[in-house]
Amino acid sequence: MNFPTRLFYAFLAVSIFIPLSLRAQSEEVRDNYVVAQLLSEQATITAGEPFKLGLKFTIDPTWHTYWINPGETGQATKLALTLPEGFTAGELEFPVPKRFVTDFGYDILEAGFGYEGTVIHTLTITPPDNLKAGDEITISGKASWLMCDPSTCVPGKADLSITLPVGDAAEKSTDSAAISFYTKKLPKPVDWNTEVSLDEGLVMVTTTVPADTIPEGAALHLHPFESRIFDQLSEPEILQENGKISFVFKGHEDLTTAPEAFAAVLVAETDTGKTGYAISTGGVASPGVTETTDEATPVAAPDALPFGGGLLGILFAAFLGGIILNIMPCVFPVISLKVMSFVGQAGEDRKKVLAHSLMFALGILVFFWLLTTAMLILRAVGSDDVGWGVQLRQPGFVIGLIFVMVLVAMSLFGIFEIGASMTAVGGDLANKSGYSGSFWSGALAVLLATPCTAPLMAPAIGFALVQPAPIMFLVFTTLGLGLAAPYFVFAIFPKLLDVIPPPGAWMDTFKQFMGFPMLAVAVWLIGVLSKQLNVGGLQWALGAVLLLAIAGWILGRFTGFERSAPARMRGRIAAILVFLASISVAWQASGSRAELSNVDIRDVIASHQAAGKHVFVDFTAEWCVTCKVNERTTIKTDKVQQMLKDNNVEFVIADWTNEDPSITEVLKENGRAGVPFYLIYPSDKSATPISLGDGIITPGDIQEAIDKLPN
Repeated sequence: MNFPTRLFYAFLAVSIFIPLSLRAQSEEVRDNYVVAQLLSEQATITAGEPFKLGLKFTIDPTWHTYWINPGETGQATKLALTLPEGFTAGELEFPVPKRFVTDFGYDILEAGFGYEGTVIHTLTITPPDNLKAGDEITISGKASWLMCDPSTCVPGKADLSITLPVGDAAEKSTDSAAISFYTKKLPKPVDWNTEVSLDEGLVMVTTTVPADTIPEGAALHLHPFESRIFDQLSEPEILQENGKISFVFKGHEDLTTAPEAFAAVLVAETDTGKTGYAISTGGVASPGVTETTDEATPVAAPDALPFGGGLLGILFAAFLGGIILNIMPCVFPVISLKVMSFVGQAGEDRKKVLAHSLMFALGILVFFWLLTTAMLILRAVGSDDVGWGVQLRQPGFVIGLIFVMVLVAMSLFGIFEIGASMTAVGGDLANKSGYSGSFWSGALAVLLATPCTAPLMAPAIGFALVQPAPIMFLVFTTLGLGLAAPYFVFAIFPKLLDVIPPPGAWMDTFKQFMGFPMLAVAVWLIGVLSKQLNVGGLQWALGAVLLLAIAGWILGRFTGFERSAPARMRGRIAAILVFLASISVAWQASGSRAELSNVDIRDVIASHQAAGKHVFVDFTAEWCVTCKVNERTTIKTDKVQQMLKDNNVEFVIADWTNEDPSITEVLKENGRAGVPFYLIYPSDKSATPISLGDGIITPGDIQEAIDKLPN
């Protein structure tokens, strides 16, 4: 047996006898030209003792990934972690990068900073003190990156998960040496006096270096933490004198004044490798790190919250948003019903009018509380279906709303009567006074309001969804009070009812006419279903609606008091059986889902940015009435589409009609719990997206956002 063969078998034997418990790795995930993996420096962790986790990239030849400052067209690597309870994570760390100059042809050159071959991004995980030996913990992460070669760029992503046992003592893993190696490649934070100036288009960065720190003869480089300061294609002039090193770069074409704060990595390169020093005009700089988060819904920054943020500001926004919700298109049918209620109450006792308003408000509040309770339960089990209007992503809920609209319309047409009072959804649901009718009108208002988002509502709801249960209930209660508030005006000022004609025969015609807005809502909801179900499923759903209408007809035709008691009972039984059949058919239809798209909206955005375009993203849904109003009156008009074209802005639709995890994640990242929402992503991936706000938007709002884009 020759020496190489003996060496191979010796290596194999050693590999076999290395305990599997010392290997602490996730499965490798390849996305195009990069293989991603999570590593741990410890095979066994202990309570309260921090340890390093590593995000390892194995990159194919000619390809590279990016540093924290990727340049003007790159994208920094990100890692979003889901941690066990009590665990905390530090920031994702970036080793000293390499500068790339990529020639795309046609005299198009781009400079950026990143990595090729293999790189490990490290971060520190701190377990809680109450871990018990013998347990196992799992850390999951979503990694995203951009990979480029001289001809193209491709976004990448990977879902990674690593499971580690808990012991009485920490035990190093087989990857600890590799993680330690890349930890040593991190820039060293230093407190060197650093100054930056701009003179006639030249940026000078001067730092005072302690003696004997930089090896003699080392090649020096300076990589800024932020782009658009240097012309990164230019080579600097380097001056060394009296312990000071100065880099003189051609300034970026957008730079008009010297930056108020500046941080960079000064790299000293020798034959033995590179050493990086994180310098800053403000003292010790962050040594090449970026924030790592878990997957909880982030709260919008205080300056993005209405009325300065804070609980009082949020509550005021919720109350005003509730008031404005009354004039949104989706609530119009309920307004019609409430107008009928006031018509019936004209000339009645003021106390009775107030009582009806209170019952209407109670119906609104009770259903807001039920909605809040449901969202708290979903949040507790980790569901993504937590937000305003997200229940409309479920075909079963949409079919249920269609059922309600058809039943209400049939009652208003007089096919059957739920009750005799004019104060409810076609009548009194419980007693002769009609107060329960006002209650159910309020409940229906909440159900129909969920497809609409009024101005000020979205940030208030986004804030509420990440708060403790009492605060969440308080915000949604305030929103409900806002929705009910206008109706108290009639109770407080009953003279306003004098403008309404006195009750008469015209009311029956008016009542029947009000059934048509209900059918209009049903037609719209059928359009929503057409995006959620396949053709067969939609046909069966409409068949269920037909059976429901037949059940209503039987109830009205064969259960009247002009018939004998046995005949009425047979009619009710027949109506119930047909109704149950309609429920069964609807249940089956709701499972016939249309094929869902597997396109990641973030990949779509990144591909347009890589092509040098700004990107306007319309986060919309077929069930979102406010979205459709904005599209028809503003976004899809010739004027706005030409405006986008003239400013190199690509128009992209993020359709949230059905569940889409990538859209949900982007909404969460921006502190939003629903649609509509509008963002303009600059072509520079390092720049912050521009939000257009919530609710109804105008062409002027879009133009104002475009004006904020970097040139």
